[in-house]
Amino acid sequence: MTPKFLREEASRFRGMAEEQTREASKLRLLGMAADYEARATAADGLVVAAPATVEPEVDAAETEAPIAVAPAATTPAIRRGVGRPRLRLGT
Repeated sequence: MTPKFLREEASRFRGMAEEQTREASKLRLLGMAADYEARATAADGLVVAAPATVEPEVDAAETEAPIAVAPAATTPAIRRGVGRPRLRLGT
């Protein structure tokens, strides 16, 4: 969202707050307006820069051949049914 949009929303919430008769609704809308205004201020501080290409560093450990490791003994996975279990009667 752009800072302009956020400021327009904050203004809209302030306008709705002026029309409210209930104090709780008015405070809630003014709080939302303050939140949008804070977001717009934060968005103004952001500078969008072109992404720089950075070459990843290569460790010496990555250049060596990997060590073969024997797979650990595993137990077969237990398959479970999908959905609700079936009702079994008398068995």
